[in-house]
Amino acid sequence: MSGPIPGSDEPAGRGADASPAGRDGAPAGQADPSPQTPATDTGQDDATGDHRTRRRSRLLRSAFYSATVGILAAAAFAVPLPFIEFVPGTPTAIPPLVEIDGAETTELDGDTALLTILLRQQPTVPTIGALLDDGRALRPLSEVYPPGVDRDELREAERERFGRAFDIAAAVGAQAAGVETELVTEVAVMQVLADSPADGLLVPGDVIEEVDGDEVTAAEQVQEATRNADIGDELELRIRRNGQSRTVSAVLADVAGEGQAMLGVGLETAVNELRLPFDVQLSEGIRIGGPSAGMMVGLTVYDLLSEEDLLAGRTVVGTGTLDADGRVGPVGGVPEKMRAAAEYGADVVLVPAMQLDEARTGAPEGLTVIGVEDLDAALDALRQDPA
Repeated sequence: MSGPIPGSDEPAGRGADASPAGRDGAPAGQADPSPQTPATDTGQDDATGDHRTRRRSRLLRSAFYSATVGILAAAAFAVPLPFIEFVPGTPTAIPPLVEIDGAETTELDGDTALLTILLRQQPTVPTIGALLDDGRALRPLSEVYPPGVDRDELREAERERFGRAFDIAAAVGAQAAGVETELVTEVAVMQVLADSPADGLLVPGDVIEEVDGDEVTAAEQVQEATRNADIGDELELRIRRNGQSRTVSAVLADVAGEGQAMLGVGLETAVNELRLPFDVQLSEGIRIGGPSAGMMVGLTVYDLLSEEDLLAGRTVVGTGTLDADGRVGPVGGVPEKMRAAAEYGADVVLVPAMQLDEARTGAPEGLTVIGVEDLDAALDALRQDPA
């Protein structure tokens, strides 16, 4: 490679001066007594090129590392892990949910609301935060959404459960207010887990009429039968499908891997027949799932239909299922619901009696929490509590 000599205007490629006059007065045709050093490659261009190449490589590595860190950081906040966090939901006022037609109602002196939770599949950072916080609860994804179950279908099934729970609670509340009612219930199959004992025997929509020859009208009766059985025991079920009754047998198995005999179905106590002297309906567009609002719906319907001032200006919230016999049953997310109740400014919180200790443990200081076993106990608690 050739190039200009630094600090000179000498053209590239010239060594000794060959001009006719020579240099420094030397005769023409003779060599210059002090010839110029031949133009040679100093290596500066190569050095400059190598420097630029190394600098470009450093920039590329820096950009790659920055992008990788950015992607990992984004994933930590965006990519969900296989855990579900129970998050306190905003309490939902109950009176707007209840539509009564054909009966005189009284204006409520106070507020009633049902407590809910939100289910969130959290990414890495919030999950770590939940693990480090005793006040937050995580559940494995498989416990909340069983494998093979479509989430959208499950959510829709839970909304249907809310509707059926509403019908039962409204009838029980009306009955407590002195209204003559006729309520006939049945056990409906809502979900069948894949590869469970019930898979291939039962389908959603089936009605279980008998278990081992005993008539059942509530889901709790079937659940009790499986709890009292052992893994490998055979359960004889009389079911109704499309108006036709038939008998099937299922061998119970450890579906959840917890050493407990299970059938592998989701059941619901459904209203087969409800007769009231007026119409009670759930407002349209409600997107609440599950049966945990039963007690509060029954209490609100009672207060709307009776002459009693049950609320006495208070904000009463609560959670708990309500069966056709007026019994209050357990629900999930109790600690989270207590925090929601406190933030809502509740004066009184009603919970299932069997979960009172759990509720009080998770309740903020100063929150009045009362455990009740049935709707009558809930009514009595509000009559006696002056808070």
